[in-house]
Amino acid sequence: MTAVHEIAIEACEPTPQDVAAGADFSVKVRIACPAGCDLSGVAVIVTAPDGGVASVAHDERVDAPEGRDIRNITLTAPRHVGEYVWHLTVAEHEVAGARHRVGTLDVPVKARPPHETSLAVWAIPSPVVTGQRFALKVGAKSAAGCALKGQRIEIRDERGVTMASGSLGDSPWPGTSALYWVELELPAPGEPGMFSWSVKFDPADLEFPHEGAAARFSIAIVRPPEHRLTVKVIEQTTAAPIQDAQVRLGAYRAATAPSGLAEIMMPKGTYDLAVWKAGYEAPVTSVAIDADVTVEIAVAALPEENPDAAWQM
Repeated sequence: MTAVHEIAIEACEPTPQDVAAGADFSVKVRIACPAGCDLSGVAVIVTAPDGGVASVAHDERVDAPEGRDIRNITLTAPRHVGEYVWHLTVAEHEVAGARHRVGTLDVPVKARPPHETSLAVWAIPSPVVTGQRFALKVGAKSAAGCALKGQRIEIRDERGVTMASGSLGDSPWPGTSALYWVELELPAPGEPGMFSWSVKFDPADLEFPHEGAAARFSIAIVRPPEHRLTVKVIEQTTAAPIQDAQVRLGAYRAATAPSGLAEIMMPKGTYDLAVWKAGYEAPVTSVAIDADVTVEIAVAALPEENPDAAWQM
């Protein structure tokens, strides 16, 4: 009478909990017969999550005690994100005059997106007048440098309502290797204020799966301008005009021309006027605007730092 032996097939060490979609990973399994039969020539049948079957004798056989067969089996995760199960089977067979029953092992693995993405928002106008349409640029980049052309981008307001959407262009932003971008046009709210909106990127149908990304940006919405504010910036001692001084009144900004002048159209109100340029200092000035007005700001040159000061103490 033919002897009947059981077969034990088990993982030698914890199997991977998750792997990158499309990536290879290894599973080390032990095949054993309690009667000590030599199982080195027995095939392990690998059934993939899609039902495809491949016979694997061994990828790498590891030395083991008699009656135990240890193998490293390489598997490949599907390209789509999700949870999958591989089935490893040693079929019923005869070895050394004994019949060995079927042995099975399930290997569950979660395939995760292999590549992260990041978002950038730029060319945001400041400020934007209530009710007007305006444009800004949004870009997405793959951490692996993959092409993201054609992928969808959305801008949503605080309530999650889509305000604008579009597809990334065919070419990266000039000077970058993989920042794919699109210019989106959207309407400004009807009321003034500071608004914080979100950008959403949910990649789909890429050769290699990517994680989505989200980012937030703020934008100032203001009332329609009513008056012209002219700011003249001069050097305090010489009265010489200061070029490229940055002028800011809340959300309103400008830079001075070679004449030292900057003009900004603004609605009525009282504002704190700040002027900045490297190497100079100026006090913050309160400005009330109820008509066209010109303000002169004198900035003081800061003394140059002495590079040898630390050695002269």
